[in-house]
Amino acid sequence: MILKIAILVFAAVFFITFGLFLFLKNRMSSESRRMKMRLNGIAAGGEIQDEFLHSLIKDNKLSNIPLLHNFLMKLRFSRNLQILITQAGVSVNLGTLVLSMFSLGALFMLLGYHLLHDMLISVAMGIAGIAIPYLFLVMKKRKRLEEFEGQLPEALDMIVNALKAGFSFDSSLRMVVQEIPDPLGLEMAITYEEQNLGIELSEALNNLKMRVPSDDLEIFLTALLIHKKTGGNLAEVLNKTAKTIRDRLRLKREVKTKTVHGRFSGMVLILLPIIMAIAIYLLNPDYVMVLIKEKIGNYLLIAAILMQIIGIFVIRKIVNIRL
Repeated sequence: MILKIAILVFAAVFFITFGLFLFLKNRMSSESRRMKMRLNGIAAGGEIQDEFLHSLIKDNKLSNIPLLHNFLMKLRFSRNLQILITQAGVSVNLGTLVLSMFSLGALFMLLGYHLLHDMLISVAMGIAGIAIPYLFLVMKKRKRLEEFEGQLPEALDMIVNALKAGFSFDSSLRMVVQEIPDPLGLEMAITYEEQNLGIELSEALNNLKMRVPSDDLEIFLTALLIHKKTGGNLAEVLNKTAKTIRDRLRLKREVKTKTVHGRFSGMVLILLPIIMAIAIYLLNPDYVMVLIKEKIGNYLLIAAILMQIIGIFVIRKIVNIRL
């Protein structure tokens, strides 16, 4: 038992140390500072110095540790995690994320084994710890996507007005970069700079669609690419596109309002068992401690947590209507 605890402690300390080291190194690196200075300069409308031209060149390294980089290159899920990091807008490389996930997993597993002395429950807690950074990125991605879609109609109106005033599309896009804040302004800044570096418009727009998986953005990009092939009045096309996106946003808000009752009911059903467990523990601690001290109580607790998780996904599936 002592040997197992020692191994778990060593693994937790090792992963946490490496995770913190890579995170701090990435945050303090000069390349990250140059990238932020360049994009902030674009958003502010200032001129960009030539020394920052290489900042938009993609770094294909998944980790600063060669051994970890080679290992991640062989895994199929590495690409999906890298795309998730990009879409969440988080400045962290894949190696740091993986080490953070395993660090939390090892820590949760160690705590579970120390408190409950059950390897099965400890493994379950370790899996939960591994999932925490991933769920954080998913929530970050969803929030960023909502902010982007809320800014898109305003950006399209700005492009339409600029086109009607006689500006080119590139100049209109630069105006959006200068006026609209992050996340839309930042993503448009990257697209604008990719064009300046010689990338075709269609490829730059495809890169934008990969970074921001929005249906509303896809409507805009499709209209733009079709106009590039067929020609016509771009201002009129984008004006109708902006109206369509506004109608979609209004419909989404209406649907969200109609499903408030379901969301609230789901929240009550999720929080009620937790609140009742806390209340019973305050009134009669021995009654609740059976779930922790007894082996069958541990299994019942795990089953209850799993059913809670399944219930959360089922309720979300019911109330989230895809438009």
